[in-house]
Amino acid sequence: ETVGDISGITMGGAGREATDRELSGGVIADGFFSSFAAIFNALPNTSFSQNVGLISFSGVMSNYVVKIGAIFLMLCGLFPKVGALIAIIPMPVFGGGLLIMFAFIATSGITLITSGGLTKRNLLIVAASLSLGLGLSGVPNALQYFPEWVKLIFSGAGIVPAAIVALILNIVLPADQPGKTG
Repeated sequence: ETVGDISGITMGGAGREATDRELSGGVIADGFFSSFAAIFNALPNTSFSQNVGLISFSGVMSNYVVKIGAIFLMLCGLFPKVGALIAIIPMPVFGGGLLIMFAFIATSGITLITSGGLTKRNLLIVAASLSLGLGLSGVPNALQYFPEWVKLIFSGAGIVPAAIVALILNIVLPADQPGKTG
């Protein structure tokens, strides 16, 4: 998730691919602070894809903006009256904003997919992953005859089976050969 979020942020905000230094720094920071959280019996850290949508939408990649947001969230937690201001936002307004934000996350993912080129191999990997991921979440009884451990891993949002299929197909399918169409 961290690699995808960093890649989406640099594509959406800076219009370029993430460098190896940025990717490794993000993964190391995620791992280090997750380990640090475990010392205090807290949940591990995770990057949030919502930020990818916001950055793609606004084009703003600034530590200053993140710091202001963090201060605002702390104020909401420390002073209930400030948090109540957020709670009075009508749900249709809040839902509309979320809809646009998550649509930007999806389009950032599409941009990353198309940056590798839409070869038949890549299209097959994306199509198989999407169909399995969406299919299993749309038809929850599809796994009813499988063992419990399979249901545990593959039930839910469908992201796990989609990721597994994408990884396996990426390893198994032969790479596209330059100059060959087919």
